[in-house]
Amino acid sequence: MEVRRVRIGEAPAFRALRLQALRDHPADFGSDYETTVTRPLAFFVGQLADNVVMGAFEGGELVGIVGLLFNSNVKERHRAYLWGVYVAPSGRRGAVARPLMAEALRVAFGRVEQVELNVRVGNGPAQALYAGLGFVGCGGLPGVHKVDGVLYDDEMMVLGREEWLSTGT
Repeated sequence: MEVRRVRIGEAPAFRALRLQALRDHPADFGSDYETTVTRPLAFFVGQLADNVVMGAFEGGELVGIVGLLFNSNVKERHRAYLWGVYVAPSGRRGAVARPLMAEALRVAFGRVEQVELNVRVGNGPAQALYAGLGFVGCGGLPGVHKVDGVLYDDEMMVLGREEWLSTGT
């Protein structure tokens, strides 16, 4: 497996995997499939250009993604937001999520002191992954997503550079 930044030329593969995530797990993401599927490829190129999107590749196929959004506001430059974490079912058999996240955190902590994320309450595998990497809960967002009339809560989690370094990840 290779973990690295997704290149602009790989936007079609990024688009396909992102759409799969939004279609198959609508309550786990702020974006929705119905809107995102109508966006042109240029939109996904822009996401790759404006964010750091790390990818896990198996046999040349993109099977996992995680985005990093770095704050440009002077008072928030020490923070990054982790978004869009998804591993395709074909990548879940092996150990994809942890190395993908570890590389994203390595990149992030090369630039910032703190990484934040939101995870859907009840998404046990994701919550366990983040906790195992050292993230701690710091609050909740009740009813943050509404899908088919059902409200879903998110847990906010945070990880500081020093805490990450102490985990040996």
